[in-house]
Amino acid sequence: MKILVVCLVLAIFGTQSHGYEVYNIISPNNNGGNLQETVTVDNEKNFAIINIHAGSCSSTTVFDYKHGYIASRVLSRRACYILDMKHKAIPALDQLKRYIYERKALTNMYSDKYIWVKYSPLQSLITHVDWFLFGSPIKQLCSHVPLYKGDVVEKTHDIRAEACAKTGLLGIFGISICAGTDA
Repeated sequence: MKILVVCLVLAIFGTQSHGYEVYNIISPNNNGGNLQETVTVDNEKNFAIINIHAGSCSSTTVFDYKHGYIASRVLSRRACYILDMKHKAIPALDQLKRYIYERKALTNMYSDKYIWVKYSPLQSLITHVDWFLFGSPIKQLCSHVPLYKGDVVEKTHDIRAEACAKTGLLGIFGISICAGTDA
């Protein structure tokens, strides 16, 4: 009987920690409308997909922890930007899920976790892509648009903020992708 109870408890908690989790966050934007963010977390395959629905400022960002890359596709730019996850500012998947939970619980939550990514339109275009290296979620996101390699920058004084696109998880973990003159 005890074995049956243990198996039942493991089955209940095991199914809750595997598979997909979907979070929907709706928040006001600066124009008086609403901004919708949908976050899908796949615990088994170890990735999260963040969709920001904001008209021409819409984007999709994949955090692929299995392969160690972040890719953002910005609708208005018709391009994908890929970033290596080895930077200390990138949160782990469980921490990203905790940020999402806190954001849903505290509607006015603000976080200063923000990274700046710089790419060079001429020098950082990836022409021969090894999709096996980046994984299938990033391949699905970026396979039909130009792919640029971005780098996290520590010093933001040489970045023109007007040339940046905002992606990531807004208000929780933001990513600004900015064109630079050198890679």
